[in-house]
Formats: sequence, C-alpha cells, structure tokens
Amino acid sequence: MIKTLNPALEGSPLKGYLKFAIPSVIALLAMSAAPIVDGLFIANYVGIEGLAAVNLIIPVFTVVLGGAYMIAIGGSVTAGKFIGEKNQGAASDVFSKTLIVGILYSFLLLFAGKVWTEELFYLLGAQPDLFPLMHDYLDWLVWFLPTYIVGIVYYYYVRISGFPTLVSVAIVVGVLVNVVLNYILIGLLGYGMTGAALATGISSIVMLVIMLTYRLFKDSWLRFSFSKSGWRVMASAAYNGISDFMDEISGGIVAFVLNLLIIQTWGNGGVAAFSVAIYSLYVGYLFYFGLSEALQAVSSQCFGARNVYRLRAFLKINTIMVVISGALLTTILFFFGEVFIGFFIDPSEADLVALSRSFILVLSPIFIFNGLNIMISGYLTAVHRPGPSASIAVLRAMIFPLGLLYILIEFFPDVPFPAAVTGGEILALVLAVLLFIKFRPSKVVPHPSPASKDSV
Repeated sequence: MIKTLNPALEGSPLKGYLKFAIPSVIALLAMSAAPIVDGLFIANYVGIEGLAAVNLIIPVFTVVLGGAYMIAIGGSVTAGKFIGEKNQGAASDVFSKTLIVGILYSFLLLFAGKVWTEELFYLLGAQPDLFPLMHDYLDWLVWFLPTYIVGIVYYYYVRISGFPTLVSVAIVVGVLVNVVLNYILIGLLGYGMTGAALATGISSIVMLVIMLTYRLFKDSWLRFSFSKSGWRVMASAAYNGISDFMDEISGGIVAFVLNLLIIQTWGNGGVAAFSVAIYSLYVGYLFYFGLSEALQAVSSQCFGARNVYRLRAFLKINTIMVVISGALLTTILFFFGEVFIGFFIDPSEADLVALSRSFILVLSPIFIFNGLNIMISGYLTAVHRPGPSASIAVLRAMIFPLGLLYILIEFFPDVPFPAAVTGGEILALVLAVLLFIKFRPSKVVPHPSPASKDSV
C-alpha cells in the first residue's frame, strides 16, 4: 500500500524534490568518501605502487558495474512509471525480475573474475611488478560482487518506493564501517591491499542488510513475486538503462586509454598522480549523480502520471542546483587542489605533486559542464528516451574525449592528456541541449492529465 501523500506527485515541488535529492546526495557523497579513504590508507601504508595498482583495476569495475546500473536504473524508472500509473503490482514484478537478473549477473562476474585474473592484468597494461598488489586486492574483492550488485538493485528500488532516507542511512553506515575497517585492517594489522578489499566488501554487506529492513516498515509495498507476465519487460527496462551502462563503460575505456598513455610517459608514479586527480573529481561527479537520481525518481513518476507541470518544476529546481554547485566546485578545485594532493603524495615528491596539480588544473572546469550533461541524460532516461540519453553518455564519456585525446597527442603534446575529458564534456553539452529541446516535457507528455496543473 502506497503512502497517502506521494511527494513526487503531490505537495510542494521543492519539498518533493528535496525529499529525494537530500538523501540521494548524502548517500552518494558518503559513497564517494569510500574510495577516497581507501586511497588515503593505501597511499600512506602501502605506497604509491598500491595507489597505481588500484587505479589500474578501476576501469574493470567501471565496466562491470555499468551492467548492474543498466539493470537497476532501467528497471527502477520503469517501475517509477508504473507507480505514477498507480500500478504497484507491475512495479513489484519489475523489481522481482531485476533482482533475479542482478543475482545471475553477479555470479557470472564472480566466475570470470576468478578464472581470468592474470589475463586481465596484462590486458590493462599493468607492469608485472604491480601484479602481486593487484592480486591481493582483486582476488578478495570479487567474492563480494553478489552483495554489491544486489545492493545496487535495492538502492534504486527502495529509494523510488518512497524510502530514500533508509537508503542514505545504509550508505552512510556502510561507509563508516569501511573507514573503521580500513584503519584496523590496513593501519593496525598491516593487511595492505587485502585489507582494503575486505573493508570494501564487508561494508557492502552492511549496506545491503540495512536496506533489507525496508520490509519491516508498515508503508512498504514493494514485494518479491513471480508474476505471470513475461520477461519482455526486462528487455525494455535494460534498454531504458542503456545510457547508464554506456556512461560507465565509456568512462572505463577512456580511463584505460589514459592509464596506458600515462604509464608509457611517466610510469607507475604518473598513474598514482592521475589517481589523485580522479579522486578530486569523484565527489563532484557523485554529487551530480545524486541530483540526477532524485530527478529520475520524481520525473519517471510524473511521466507515468502525465503531469507535465510538476515535471517542468522539478527540472527548473534541478537546473538551478547544478549551475550553482558547478561554479562552486570548479572554484574549490582550482584554488585548493594542491591541498588535496598533499593527503596522498608526500610533498618531497615534487615532480609527482606538480604532475598531479597539472592534471587537476585542466580537469577543474569540468563541473561547469558535466552537471548539465548528467542532468539531461538522467531526464531522458526517466521519460523513456534511452537512445538520446545513451548518445549523450557515449559522446561525453568516450567518443569526444578519445577524439580530442588524439588531437592533443598529435598537435598539442604539451597539454596534459586529461584535458580531453574536459573538452569532451563541453562538446557534449551542445548536443545535450539540442536533445533536451527536442524532448522537452511538453513534447514527451503531449496530452497532460487535466488534474496535473493543480498539483504545482
């Protein structure tokens, strides 16, 4: 049974948006702290080589989790449309099928991760001296893939069913557990990379257990059930989440290419310097994804209810948040990037500090543009326009950056490689704005519900 008041469809649009946005942003900011804390402990207790080893593995997990996000986000926005249509049974059916697919996918990845580990390291371009550190990390982390991926499914479904605060509590508690375990396993017991993997894996179990308590709330209605309906809905849901998959896999490919170039140019130290630059972006990226997830949650329900007026209101609120935060994040990163670097790299390593600083300087303007790209892509997913959404994701995260990377190498070799990532976001924004104009609310909801105007 759904609560009497659905904040996505009733009441103040600002309050409704914030009910989803605040927990989502808190959850993802907390989530962004986890890899940064891992990096801090690894850099200070294992060394620069450990930081380089983790950064080389990141593209693999980016691609792997892309599949999980495609299933979970695509399914959840499909369920959100059913919620807007007041069809909770169909929403529960999509949830059940998403969970089954997620479990099967996770065990397939677990098998692959245990069988082809060594081949994977060669494919990533890692130097053999890093293999032992990469083994220590990956060999343990893959065992936790099932809980991690099932946790992603629950994250999106529990949130869209009206319990975003519970999801935030699960993430925050999980991150705190991760920090404590990092200190114990790496700092006190000296387990190094294995300790980092165990801390991450155990924290994912904690998050999932907390989210499973959703069933204890009297207002919970999402149920696991085998419906007589076919599995075709999952193909549609997966297609609807294709932009998130393409976003992740494209980012992984670009990171892989950049890692190869940086290894060839500066060695393992260069990869470590690049890792610090990536960490500096991570908080901002997940902040924007938190806003985008909130927009998806409310927009998918407005789309199902044919409420174009609240859809416009939510877009306006989200745009204001993105523009203000983009200017603030760019300013902070530009002026205080070196302070952040000092937490990971010893100041005596002057060359690495300077290299990391050069990476951060060319990446800092990215927040002015990528927040809008992520917002528009998320909106298009919410209103079931996966093709245009995926095109933004692929162009901003892969096609444009790789094209610009080639131009930089050939004609501007003195410009740091990561500048291609910033340039890709700028070019993608042009396309994103054009697609938004084409699929603006009045176009995707041509016949609004007569009662929807009174809901704003």
